[in-house]
Amino acid sequence: MKNKHIIYSTPKSGYFIVENTIKMSDKKSDTINFYSGNTVIGDMNTPDLKHCLNWAGDLYTNNSIESGVNGVASLKEALIHYLTGFQIFAKTENILVNMGIMQALALLIEAPFPNNKKTILIEQPSYGYFLENLSTQGYNILGIERNEAGIDLKSLEKLFKEEDIKFFYIIPRHHNPLGTTLKKSQRKAIAKLATKYDVYIVEDDYFSDIDLDESYDPIFSYSDYEHIIYLKSYSKIMPWMRIGFIILPNNLIALFNKTIISTSYKSYFAASLLSQATLEIYLRSKILKKHSDIITTDLRKKYLVLNKGLKSLEKFGAEVICNHSGFYSYIRLPENINEDILVKELSNKNVIVGSGRRFFLSNSFYKKGIRLSIASVSTDEIQKGLSIIENTISNLIKEPTV
Repeated sequence: MKNKHIIYSTPKSGYFIVENTIKMSDKKSDTINFYSGNTVIGDMNTPDLKHCLNWAGDLYTNNSIESGVNGVASLKEALIHYLTGFQIFAKTENILVNMGIMQALALLIEAPFPNNKKTILIEQPSYGYFLENLSTQGYNILGIERNEAGIDLKSLEKLFKEEDIKFFYIIPRHHNPLGTTLKKSQRKAIAKLATKYDVYIVEDDYFSDIDLDESYDPIFSYSDYEHIIYLKSYSKIMPWMRIGFIILPNNLIALFNKTIISTSYKSYFAASLLSQATLEIYLRSKILKKHSDIITTDLRKKYLVLNKGLKSLEKFGAEVICNHSGFYSYIRLPENINEDILVKELSNKNVIVGSGRRFFLSNSFYKKGIRLSIASVSTDEIQKGLSIIENTISNLIKEPTV
């Protein structure tokens, strides 16, 4: 009963019943969720989690919440050692631990930059939540197309040269929503262009722990370290907590910290001490590497099923990207398929997919399609879900669109 959290013990006092015990249903859903980009907590190694959480409660007993505002020193030291394996070399003063990508992006939008520029450049398509935030807040935004081949470097240089670009937000690998990774030559060229035209690169490397290409080096590793801002989140590997970090160049640290203070009344930047302690334990005990390897192995199995199912959609005129990485893939729909109707029809059949429209700034960039995520589905669900998608598209083609 103690292991099930029905009772608890107090030294020299005995056992006590836990009142108002929370009971969660074990009932499995019939819904196939291709929408969520988050892994399921139950799929993680629960004994590892319980062990680390118990340990975490004791690790920072001599710390106060103030000491963890930009990250506890011992965690930063652990991160520095861990990141060298990804060709990321940084100093503790350049690392700020936070609650994740969105918190960092919100502050980077607000913070003044040394280049005194105002416009934000983003890939098209790009991270939906960031696009929504930019659009609703009325910031100056420009887009550049990203496709299977990557980014057209001549177009990028023209934008860097002629426009007032403050920073370029980019997801080089495991792209959301395309699921593609930029070639090494493009990553190196982007770093070079940033230095040449005094544009900052905001590199979102949210899923770097998933090791599908051991030779991969981030844009950060090719940069001059003065025009690169590196973002990392652990929510895909540790889905029970929100924690990540940002690596800033020296000339942005003071400006960024000033922005943290000035916006603290509406947004809290720091990760909790419990989250920081848990991450530090995961890093030092190499449990994080263990979990990453498990997810990588699982992804490889899922890809085999996913690619086979995606190929079957090409006969309808759909364009699919099978050379993908990470959780996401994008299906470009033929002209005779109404995206909104397809999403609705699939929802009626308990298959949830992401509408492609939310990943684009405007119709000028928009490529009609749906995004699939395999983060929280099994191989059986992938096979079943893609079969339903195939049948639904087939039926819609036979019917007149409205």
